[in-house]
Amino acid sequence: LLLRAILVLFLIFYILLWLGVEYDDVKRIFKRENGLGLKDDIFEQCKLESAPLWNLNLKKWLNPDHNPMKICNRSYVPWSNLAPDGIVVLTEAADQKADCRARAILHATEYRHDPKEWHDVEEEFVFENDIVEVECLIANVTVYNFLHYQIWRKDAPKRQQRSVERRPSVHIIVLDSIGASHGRRAFEQTYKYIKKEFGAVEMLHMNKVGENSRPNGVAFLFGKLIERINRKMFGLPSRVGDWNRSIVCNSFLDDRGFILKDFEKKGYKTLMAEDWDKGVFNWPGCLGFKNQPTTHYMRPFQLRMKHGNTKVLRKTMNGMNCFENHLHLNGYHEKFFAAYPDVPTATLTWASDLGHDSPLNPFHADVQFKEFFERNREEFDNSFIFFMGDHGLRFGWYRYDPVGRRDVNNPMLMLSVPKRLRDDPHLMANLQNNSRQLLTLFDTHATLTDIVETFSRDGPPNFNETIEKPYLSGHSLLRPLPDRPRNCKSLPIPPQYCLCEIVRERLNITADHAGIGVAIAAVVNEQLAEANVTDVCSRMEADEVKQLTQIVGANELYEATVKLRPGGGLFQTFVRGSGGDFSVVVPDVTRLNKYGRQGDCTTNNEIRPLCYCKSNLLPTSTPIAKTSPPKATKP
Repeated sequence: LLLRAILVLFLIFYILLWLGVEYDDVKRIFKRENGLGLKDDIFEQCKLESAPLWNLNLKKWLNPDHNPMKICNRSYVPWSNLAPDGIVVLTEAADQKADCRARAILHATEYRHDPKEWHDVEEEFVFENDIVEVECLIANVTVYNFLHYQIWRKDAPKRQQRSVERRPSVHIIVLDSIGASHGRRAFEQTYKYIKKEFGAVEMLHMNKVGENSRPNGVAFLFGKLIERINRKMFGLPSRVGDWNRSIVCNSFLDDRGFILKDFEKKGYKTLMAEDWDKGVFNWPGCLGFKNQPTTHYMRPFQLRMKHGNTKVLRKTMNGMNCFENHLHLNGYHEKFFAAYPDVPTATLTWASDLGHDSPLNPFHADVQFKEFFERNREEFDNSFIFFMGDHGLRFGWYRYDPVGRRDVNNPMLMLSVPKRLRDDPHLMANLQNNSRQLLTLFDTHATLTDIVETFSRDGPPNFNETIEKPYLSGHSLLRPLPDRPRNCKSLPIPPQYCLCEIVRERLNITADHAGIGVAIAAVVNEQLAEANVTDVCSRMEADEVKQLTQIVGANELYEATVKLRPGGGLFQTFVRGSGGDFSVVVPDVTRLNKYGRQGDCTTNNEIRPLCYCKSNLLPTSTPIAKTSPPKATKP
């Protein structure tokens, strides 16, 4: 009997570990302690409050009139133009003494563009591709360099029967690092316009599911979780990611369920354009897509802007001549609209440069995006619009303001439906009701999936019923959400990013709290060891506890911000304990301050914020970023 009891206990122990329950929690269970970690009632509820549009800090530090383009040369005229027939022509601004030539820039890989042979402009060569480079020389010295874009359609437009209603298009416009409140603040005119003219509904409480762009992008574009959710704080076992690093980084994503591929299979023409040459699915050193993922792909443009002989190119196409990266995306997008008036389209543009590093720069782009929507009103009236962020601003003073602290976890989402659906009372009521609920980017993915499937069927759409599918981690925002609690325990949201309001009480830091820094440094070092980067990353040590708040209503639960050395990184997470004895409840710590190139000696995107390269400790060293793509592994 004793042997049987031991075997049963061992089996239970093994099953709990297999289910993802951490070893310390298993010990706690067998000691009849507080179940799986904490079981505080405060996490059963979810109080949601939108951040105020302005507070005293924001009024002091944010200037809505800030415009980095204020003194740019608006009279600049390029020497060349790419005509609608694909032929490069010179403008009156061109120097008559210059010899000008042009070439096609094609897609090769995610890391390399493919420049073709040069053709003299006088040749009137027809470029049957999207990106064309022009170069002008005087006495064999390059004096002008420019990149043009077009949408070169390879198939002839179809004649549309008037009685056949075209399926709605879908346009996903991502502004990197724009949180919900900052979206309302910085894009005030755009918000008002798309609300009034397109009936757009703001999803107030969208919760990010990962720290930076990649995990959030994978969530709403692939529907997959790539970061473990440690739910010890909620008294629940951890949820492992759907994909590990081998899949998301070391294998190609072509056959992994990219949402634009789903649209393409249903007859949509597709477009993808990012203004960052590294790419959300590539940096640092990840494979991304093996083949061009969409019908039209702007990546060769961004790669050529950054690689090769770029001195004159950057001098020509820079901010002083009023060129901006997000405007290139919008221009390419508009040409796409004009090229495909007869078929449904699905597009993704992702503007990283505009808001990634500053809360000020987006203000001047408000009128630009408003006018973009105005110019293309007919297209957007027949489309679903997702005007959204991936997360809020992660660094700088804004991150420490109470509004910014919520914004970082609360990406903006304005959702508009086609004009012919705006009179559907069930659909519009669903959007309004869901706009006040706790949502995740998996719900955004489920909504896109719903659009693919619903409008591929014959007959009018019916949005009255909730649809639950086991292969989706979210639910369509076009339909009623399931009638069950929505909180950070029930949804796939890492607790460190949870938007549900909890009461915090700031504490005075004493010598008894020194152990908090030691505990957090220990979990950082554990993660560095697990990632096998201790040969290049320094061992972290506690420097000081910078801030400590107690979670009111919870059992000895605190949110702590500590400074670690070397590198001066500020890290935040939840800890539990008293009397100088503390343990980390959420090991997935959040880096609060910029880390620049401190961690560039590793290509592990999740580890870089935690790593301070040993090479940085040398007097004149510079860490080498291993950004070349890894060798592919089979799916």
